[in-house]
Amino acid sequence: MTPPAAPDIVSALKDNTNAMSKADQRLAEVILSDVDRAVHASTTELAQWSDTSTPTVTRFCRKLGFKNLREFKVHLAQARAVGVRFLAGQTSSGSHSEAAEQVVRRAQQALEMQLALLDSETIQQAVSALQHAGRIAVFGSGGGSTIVAQDVEHRLFRLGLAVNAYQDSQMLQMVAATLKKGDVLLAISTSGRFADLANACDIARGYDATVIGMTRPDAPLCAHLDILLPVDIPEEKSFVNQPTASRYALLAVIDVLASELAIAIGERALENVRRIKHHLVAYRDHDDSQPLGD
Repeated sequence: MTPPAAPDIVSALKDNTNAMSKADQRLAEVILSDVDRAVHASTTELAQWSDTSTPTVTRFCRKLGFKNLREFKVHLAQARAVGVRFLAGQTSSGSHSEAAEQVVRRAQQALEMQLALLDSETIQQAVSALQHAGRIAVFGSGGGSTIVAQDVEHRLFRLGLAVNAYQDSQMLQMVAATLKKGDVLLAISTSGRFADLANACDIARGYDATVIGMTRPDAPLCAHLDILLPVDIPEEKSFVNQPTASRYALLAVIDVLASELAIAIGERALENVRRIKHHLVAYRDHDDSQPLGD
């Protein structure tokens, strides 16, 4: 059962400011200006800090749906712990050219880090399972992992493999229940903490399908896998709007798998690619140097 979502106090304070009284506005402003200080402040300290009164602080907390200041501060502390770098404001990355360089450098670093994590024996185990699979189901756990799962489908169908990507939580369970011995489930999750994905892996393994996972080596999901392809790229913390570099690492692993699979499958894969290129060139233009797709 999914636990109820914790109240987003920060949004409540930001979004409701205009509807608040002047005193409540001052309270909201001082709390947002220094969340850490507010978490540790007493009723009297908050009142003095915001130039209000202790009854105002108490009423303020009740208006937001909390019994008292203590309960309010518990949830405020949770909000601080989860998103402290977003509360502190955006750290400038410099000029536009510097921002571009930072993004590209992070991508390069992610690829170098991922290369060090790749294990040839594990890659070959995954390639063998995928090559001989009667059916391949690819599960993304949301966000970037979902996009990556779609890329797996795009890369592997061209090799003549029966592959489909899924993302809906109920579909994960339903599809997993239809897999059997000789089939493969490829589970992708940068966090490895998505309970529905872990459950789908257990369902597939219960029917003797092989489960391959791309996630962090210390993630809870690892306990539900047969083969682990580790992807462990630290997230950028200073420039919070920068794209997550783990996406590049995930795509690199997929490219490695696809390349190894193309070699392992051999002539059959080459013939599929030839057919695709033949009809693309005939339909689109006669430039044979263009990518296989658009």
